Amino acid sequence: MPQPRSACRATALLLCFSVLTACGRGDAGSASAVTAKAEPGAVSATTPPPLLPVTALTGATADTLADSVLIQRADRGRLMGREDAMWVVMISDFQCPYCKQWHDSSMARLKRDYIDAGKIRMAYLHLPLSIHQHARAQAEASMCAAVQDKFWDYAEALFRDQRAFQSIENPGAKLEQLARDISLDMPSFTKCRTSDAIRSIVANDERQASQARVQSTPSFLVGDFMVQGALPYQDFRRAIDTALAVAKARRTR
Repeated sequence: MPQPRSACRATALLLCFSVLTACGRGDAGSASAVTAKAEPGAVSATTPPPLLPVTALTGATADTLADSVLIQRADRGRLMGREDAMWVVMISDFQCPYCKQWHDSSMARLKRDYIDAGKIRMAYLHLPLSIHQHARAQAEASMCAAVQDKFWDYAEALFRDQRAFQSIENPGAKLEQLARDISLDMPSFTKCRTSDAIRSIVANDERQASQARVQSTPSFLVGDFMVQGALPYQDFRRAIDTALAVAKARRTR
């Protein structure tokens, strides 16, 4: 059955966006870096491959029951919003300056306007780029914060102190300082950071991002759409509203 005209108009509106603010796998931080397979537009109406399983981002494997519990807690900790709301999955790197740009300008307003309002369910998927020295350690530490249900607090701290990580060789002390700043249980956090289960979550995130053909950060799966780059908030709102309208049209046709 053809799409309703309103949904088609919304899709056309979405495709007019163009933004070139992203960190790429082979990029040294230039503003022109985008996903290698991306077209000139930043938003694609082609449905991306789903992140599986859809009810829990990670497919990481666990060797023991304790590892399984750890993975489940970490995975739940990076989700925010009503379970029946439309998915928005943010694929990000804590050392990417454009991820920080998007976070600082848009995250609080997105939470207020869409997450707290019950319109979307937000999830964070890790894509630590090899050009960022401490991105993987930060990703793993954030999942240890997620185990204690403080992923988003820790993510906020990592973006806030992003510049501080550029001048240090070993990030361990700084990662632990941020954990103390948000009152994490330190023995548990320190032990978690050595966990193979936590490392497997981040590695699996990278595989899922690759399956979704994502190679730059920040990128977003917004309903059926792929959004690439640090869109200004007003444009990101249009992307979400378009995806919500398309989802509603599909349910009612």
